[in-house]
Amino acid sequence: MTTVADVNKAFSEKRMTIQLPYPEEWQVRDVQILEKRDTARHVQVLLAVELVREGKVFRDICYLEGDIDRGDTRPEAQEEGVPKRTRALPVRDRFDFDSDAEALGHITDAFSALLLDHDYRIERHPEVDLYGCVGQRGFFVMCACRFDQDATEKARRLIDLRKRQKHGHDYGLAVPAFQEPFGIPFSVQESWVAAHADILCTHRVGLYGVDNADPNRIYPFTVYPQVRGLLRYFVATSRQWQDVRQRYLMARKCDPHTGRRRER
Repeated sequence: MTTVADVNKAFSEKRMTIQLPYPEEWQVRDVQILEKRDTARHVQVLLAVELVREGKVFRDICYLEGDIDRGDTRPEAQEEGVPKRTRALPVRDRFDFDSDAEALGHITDAFSALLLDHDYRIERHPEVDLYGCVGQRGFFVMCACRFDQDATEKARRLIDLRKRQKHGHDYGLAVPAFQEPFGIPFSVQESWVAAHADILCTHRVGLYGVDNADPNRIYPFTVYPQVRGLLRYFVATSRQWQDVRQRYLMARKCDPHTGRRRER
């Protein structure tokens, strides 16, 4: 089976400086390109990767960017920047929440502000917790505090809704990015994502984690919406998530209610 080292070598042979950010000996079972943008001298690519480590399948969304040598002198095309947020919400000074209602309000406010920032209208819809539309395209969103039976049921309802409404809309389940304040260990949280990722991706249902402290940062865990502005936003936050996740894992000895490192 192909290894990470083999894939990185293939990138190098194509004169690209990008590399998969995993140990070289890990096996790569599948690589799919979700989004690609390149110019004469630069390449940006969003990959869905399946790796095998210690006999277990590991799935991840990986954003890579770097230089590419095409051996020509064409002028580099102008790249579009990531849209800036105009409806920025205040950052919280806490990692936890006093109640489920407070957390759900945080998630709903964050997603509403993001949609409004991209010219959506927020309307009521009887089948979801939050609904926005731009033109004829809608975004159906369910919200949950933790990956439990309620979240599983809401994911199922989104899949059923997508079967009826078809591909002309976007669908998403929004949760807190870190659920340990709600009694869900991070390993269990990631296991839930891994267990449900295939069916959610198959039915184009996105899974989004709202930063516990900063409602202006929402991270994608599965597929992205197809509206261009939102797609560009989630490509950027996907890369942020890798850094945020790594910092979180490096600070495992932290207070589960605040997310801050405990004093020794």
